[in-house]
Amino acid sequence: MDKQEVARLIQMLEAEVNNGGFDQFFFNSAGDFTAETIEALETIGASSTADILKRAAVKFPGEMPPKDRGVRQDALLEISPEPNAFQELDQEFYAYPDDLSGLLGEYLSAH
Repeated sequence: MDKQEVARLIQMLEAEVNNGGFDQFFFNSAGDFTAETIEALETIGASSTADILKRAAVKFPGEMPPKDRGVRQDALLEISPEPNAFQELDQEFYAYPDDLSGLLGEYLSAH
């Protein structure tokens, strides 16, 4: 994965979760790249945030959301008929246990 892809994935995660929580992240096309986003977070050293995303992902059958958006949205409706299934994880994310901007900046300048 190149550095532009790492940056794009992390920026999509932040935009979606900050706008509507993990429910929105998984509902929208950003959720197509859940596994890759976890990898991007680990690549820059954001292990706490990667762990939060992993814990959100395991709520899906097979412990990872389907790549197909329609299938994922159907699964999401079963997991989260009301948008609070991810509330605790959303709050952990909003606390920013990792300095995503700082870690991403360091990664981009070093590579």
